[in-house]
Amino acid sequence: MIVDCNLIALNNPDDILPYPNYKSGLLDKDKSFIKFGYPSTNYPILNMPYILEDYEGNTLPPGHYQIVLAPNRKTLYFVESNEIKASIPVANLVEKMTSEQEEKERIKEQEKIAKKYKNRPRKRPLDQTERKRQASMEASIDDSNPKYYILYYRNGNIQAKGYILK
Repeated sequence: MIVDCNLIALNNPDDILPYPNYKSGLLDKDKSFIKFGYPSTNYPILNMPYILEDYEGNTLPPGHYQIVLAPNRKTLYFVESNEIKASIPVANLVEKMTSEQEEKERIKEQEKIAKKYKNRPRKRPLDQTERKRQASMEASIDDSNPKYYILYYRNGNIQAKGYILK
């Protein structure tokens, strides 16, 4: 008996093959799509278009840098690939404190949401405080003065300003 293989419809190719048959690529359960993912860093990113130079002749080329405020709050660092490339002294620092009233309102709002979705925890909206904090990060550099650049830094409730001589 001769059977034409083109006419046989295979429902399960694993029945014929001696080894399992897998599709290439990711499975549907492995494809995670995050529409509003958090940034991968806790510091603002600066897209610097200028070449910065110091008195010793060292240069900082244009590029993307993280701007990091030092723990002692006296220096701003240009960080690239987790390496400090330059440091700028802070000339102006403003740290806004949250009042007790604002903190009470925030806690009251969280309690209200928790009470509303007590019986339906899966429907409860995600906590947005981390997203709001990261949305308030900003770093920029200004070239309006002919003698120096002005570096602006804002991360949450901390604002700093540094000057870089041209």
